[in-house]
Amino acid sequence: MLQSLKPILALLLLALPYMLTAQKEAYLKTKDILYYGAIHGLEKPDPNKVTFEFNNGNKKDFKPDEALEFGLPDGRKWVSREYQGKKQFFEELENGKVALLLQEQGKSKSYLLEKGEEIIALGEDNRDEKYFKDVLAAQLEDCYLTAKTIGLAKYKSANLKYFISQYNDCVHKPFPKFRIGPAIGLRMYQNVIKSKFFPNVPEEHIAPSIGAYVELPLSYRPQIFLVTQLTVAHYSFTTYNEFGNIETGITSQNTHYLKHTDLDIPLMLKYRFPYYKISPYIQAGPAFQMGLSTKAYSLTDRYAFINGQYTQVEEDAYVESRALNNKYFGAMAGAGVEIPINPYITSIIGVNYSIYTADVNTGSNRKTYPEFFVAVTF
Repeated sequence: MLQSLKPILALLLLALPYMLTAQKEAYLKTKDILYYGAIHGLEKPDPNKVTFEFNNGNKKDFKPDEALEFGLPDGRKWVSREYQGKKQFFEELENGKVALLLQEQGKSKSYLLEKGEEIIALGEDNRDEKYFKDVLAAQLEDCYLTAKTIGLAKYKSANLKYFISQYNDCVHKPFPKFRIGPAIGLRMYQNVIKSKFFPNVPEEHIAPSIGAYVELPLSYRPQIFLVTQLTVAHYSFTTYNEFGNIETGITSQNTHYLKHTDLDIPLMLKYRFPYYKISPYIQAGPAFQMGLSTKAYSLTDRYAFINGQYTQVEEDAYVESRALNNKYFGAMAGAGVEIPINPYITSIIGVNYSIYTADVNTGSNRKTYPEFFVAVTF
């Protein structure tokens, strides 16, 4: 078996360098002809030439004054442009009213803007933050919305691609960046607890909540975020029941008290649909809940039937009941809309639905509840 595999493995090893350096079904466009084949050497792009392999196996080096553009099946595209007195190849990251160009030489990356017939370098790779932002401000000042977001720009491909696309659309959308801000809400507990210690508990209970909304962008387009919504909620209620012991003739009247504070810690992936003015989103992920404080106890008055009437024999007998577990695991999912107030502040209106595992130690049901909230992030 091993002997028969050796020729196949040898062929794969021989083909590996070709597979790493060539991309089939690539194209190259000259002034008169459109070719299909493979492109070599893009792991180290050369601004002065590109090696193209035709479908018949022949190869040819094209210079920027011979090829107008070339590209790969995955959508990446390089264009020939005249810059500093000579034609060169640039990767076109974004196109529109203003195009974003990238030129890589070794580990060096240079970003340029193409606006009309002019090509403007953003920083000559000096990564001077103030300089490249000044260039952006000067070139994009005709879109007032983009001009206000200059402070959010970074000298990185994903950020600049989104930044230029926002300028080309010239619409105010929530800018994907690290955000944090306060959140307040109302939580509608369902099946809060079902335990022998707490009979007659209402099936639904509304509690206020307060917390922090935090999001970290993982992708600019599509807009994907890592989100956590740390939320504290406090609820309390009182229930009553009466129990009679036939053997002893004693009747117990019980008042049960529960005061509990929860901390929810979800970790969700969020997908945002960046539309004009209002941007809907959906999010979901695992969640952990822990009790910050629990006070659960009962006060009991006992009555005995003596001489034809009930006589109190004990008042406010205290019994502590460990009615709630302090750790729950579950999941949280939600949806809502984001409304940008300005380039730096965004309001969020949403609802999350949580499901937490049952507490087998106390016999309580699993916790399930929706939570409606409003947040403001900066």
